[in-house]
Formats: sequence, structure tokens, C-alpha cells
Amino acid sequence: MTSQLALDLPRRLVYDESDFFVTARNGRAFGLVGQWPDWHAPAAVIWGPPQSGKTYLAHIWKARANAAFADPAALDGHVWAAPRQPLVLEDVDASPLPETALFHHLNLAREHGSFILLTARTPPGSWRIALPDLRSRIRSYPTAEIQPPDEEHLSALLLKHFSDRGIEIAPDVIAYLVQRIERSMAAADAVASLLDKAALAERRRVTRAFAAKVLRAVAGGPEFDDDAPKE
Repeated sequence: MTSQLALDLPRRLVYDESDFFVTARNGRAFGLVGQWPDWHAPAAVIWGPPQSGKTYLAHIWKARANAAFADPAALDGHVWAAPRQPLVLEDVDASPLPETALFHHLNLAREHGSFILLTARTPPGSWRIALPDLRSRIRSYPTAEIQPPDEEHLSALLLKHFSDRGIEIAPDVIAYLVQRIERSMAAADAVASLLDKAALAERRRVTRAFAAKVLRAVAGGPEFDDDAPKE
């Protein structure tokens, strides 16, 4: 097994709902977003590992609900004025929460018919919350997990990203990439963009050997061409 390449590349900050690839790994979370505004509570939680698509879904919900992003760590100073536009609070388990302020915002959402979407890396039951009322309130909200892409999901993501760029890609190239990039939506997008730009610059087709050469250049080492054909 070769090591995986974590691509340190900027992501395209485009969150078009039609481009979100739905599979069994993220379907429940996507469905939760689609159920709004018929949630049984004023808030919902989507959780999963980094770069699994939580931010993408948060932006889809932002567009649907005309919501705004707020910093959960700065809720003490956040003034939620009427008509209390729906809020997105991302990575709520990444730093200590201002629990009283969050509880106040959740109460306002319930009283005034607004909504809050929370995202996190861990399930709500594992969050360290001192206020019993806040803890029980959050655990009562609808929750959906996003799992990291498996090989099948990552292969489909890569095919879609290459297809969107008008690139015909052979199955052996996809298989080669799947074993050498991290399993995340961001990595699939980034490697397709990287190879697209490199192929255009060199006026080359994206073959397995060409992909190996480009990844080797990015990684700064030979480990990604161990079994790739030489050009």
C-alpha cells in the first residue's frame, strides 16, 4: 500500500446543490437538509469527519433557508435581531461553547419560528456540555452523520469532477488516484483541478503515467510512481 497524498490546494468555493454527490455515506444528512422547514425542532445537527461535506451541506441549507453563518465561539457578543434570520453554527465541538448564549439562541429560535443548523466532528452525545438543559435540548434535535467516502464513493466523485471538466478518464487512472489521495470530497475536487490544469498546460491527456508524474511533483518525492508506467 502506497502512502496517501494530502493535497494542499485551495478549494473552489462553490456550493451548488446540483453538484453535491449523494450516496449512502451522506444521504441521511442531505435528506435532513431537504426536510427543512419541516424539522420537528428549531435546530438540527450534522456531524462527521473533516472534509466530509459538512460545510457544503451547510451552504446548501444556507441558500434554502436564507441563513447566515455565525461564529459559535463568539455567540456571547452576537446580537440576533428580529426577524431572526436562520443561523449556521459550524464546528461547535471544536472549541469551548458559550453555553448560556447558545441556550439563549436556541430558545429564541423556538419562540420566534427560526432555525439553527449546527455542524460538528463528533456526535452531540459526546459534546462536553455543563448545562443540563442545554445538553438535553441538543440531544433531542434531529441528527445525521456524514461518513468519509469509501473507495466506490471516491471513484464516483473523481469521475464526476473529471466529467464536469470535459476530461475523459480511464478506469485505471481512477483506481490509481483512489489509492493515493485522502478520502475526502475536497481531495477529489482538488486532484481533478490539478490534473486538468497540468494537462492543459502541457497539452497532454490525463493518463495514469501523467497523473503519477503530477502527483510526484506535488508530493516532492518518488513514492507515487512506484507502480505507474513510465512515459
